Amino acid sequence: MPDPSHAAKTSPAGSGRKRSQEATRAAQAAALQLAYDLGPERVTMEAIASHSGVAKTTLYRRWNSAAAVVMDAFLSELTPQIAYRTGQDARQTLVFALEDLSHALDESRRKLLRHMIAAAQSSAVLEQAFWDRWIAPRRKAGVEALAQFGVLPEAGERILDLLYGAFYYRMLIPYAPITSTWIQKIVDQVS
Repeated sequence: MPDPSHAAKTSPAGSGRKRSQEATRAAQAAALQLAYDLGPERVTMEAIASHSGVAKTTLYRRWNSAAAVVMDAFLSELTPQIAYRTGQDARQTLVFALEDLSHALDESRRKLLRHMIAAAQSSAVLEQAFWDRWIAPRRKAGVEALAQFGVLPEAGERILDLLYGAFYYRMLIPYAPITSTWIQKIVDQVS
């Protein structure tokens, strides 16, 4: 018969095993590579499991869909590069935000983001993942960054809509480059 005192000593405290960071990184890397290769709408949990070596059950404990894995992988790469930096004023903070986003979105990331936006138009799961993991957190951070300079939340949301609407329009329909000069001009017109 097993010694119950031994089991208590060797069992980790808490409500279960900790998630393996290695498994998370492997799944995210596989999901992102599949999204670049196939397009985000074609990535499945089965493919992520096969390419990462992470069991599907483990994937489903962490994410509810392949779209969520792709979005998490995409954001884990970008988030450190696009956090709102506080400038001397609201204008400079907005310029920093758009310039940082432009620099973080190299050509391959822009292409993937265009694919994710397009796929979200016909996939409710990807649309929800896009909103939950990309748009909503960025809007909240932007409104909070502007609030430091006395910009009311409703006004902050309008400013963000106008600026990011212009940014995404130029990114989605790349008829002209997104340059620092262009960013400064649109910020000046909006703020």
